Amino acid sequence: MKAVVCAGILLLIAVVLTCGCTTTAPQQSGTTTAGTPDLVGNWSGTWKDYTEGTGYADGVGYSMTMSVTEQQDRIFSGVLYFFSPDGSTSVYTFAGVIGPDGTTLTMVEENGGYCYGTYSAPDAIELIYANDAAPYNIAIDSLKKS
Repeated sequence: MKAVVCAGILLLIAVVLTCGCTTTAPQQSGTTTAGTPDLVGNWSGTWKDYTEGTGYADGVGYSMTMSVTEQQDRIFSGVLYFFSPDGSTSVYTFAGVIGPDGTTLTMVEENGGYCYGTYSAPDAIELIYANDAAPYNIAIDSLKKS
């Protein structure tokens, strides 16, 4: 009987040690998982869109900058700047997530609107913006890291 109890204890110790040695440590806050792109910085470009009641626009004379100011692992945030030919600027904050594949992006903007997109190269992002508020609007944003 003593031998069976000792064998059971040894087996339990072996299982506990094996499980403890094969688990991974939790990721520290403020770090990025391998394969997750670092989006912090300024991304500049243009867009083409369609707006209800106005129609199609090619964005000639307009530009935008997406300034990613913070990133923790796959979650990022920042400010969007839209520049008009007349010199006016619109500013919106946003937050986003990088998909587990390291290339898909999903963002939500202040005061409504969402972006879905692709991180296609270390210096290139394409976003599809959608806003269903009246007048509804959809756009393709093409951005390069500056």
